[in-house]
Amino acid sequence: MKRGFLYLFLLLLPFIIVVTVNELVRPTIKDKGFELRGVKAINTDEALTDRCTWYCYKETSSHCKVNHATFLKPYFKFIDPIYFGIIKSMHSGGNYQFMNIIFLVILIPLLIFVLMVRAIEMGYRIKALKKNL
Repeated sequence: MKRGFLYLFLLLLPFIIVVTVNELVRPTIKDKGFELRGVKAINTDEALTDRCTWYCYKETSSHCKVNHATFLKPYFKFIDPIYFGIIKSMHSGGNYQFMNIIFLVILIPLLIFVLMVRAIEMGYRIKALKKNL
């Protein structure tokens, strides 16, 4: 039973943190939010040099890389094929926003959760084996 609560906690904690941080930051944003299909985002879609906005989402290869990702420049040759491959595969699904949610909000976190649970279970097995020696 304790493990069940631990696993439920591990599953929900990242989502709780994201929502909490999102709601705590929302009142501090003074920019006019970007709106898409009637849904208003926190960030603007203006091209700002001091932080990423929805403009970076639209123009990833130029504006964001030049102004915000300078620390990652040496790694672009490794990151770009993966990053743009993921974006291309999401666009090929027909509905980019929906595919984004499926992969980045559901499938990848679920994979990480399953791997964490497996690692914890292995730790419990190792502990039990050491106890029996």
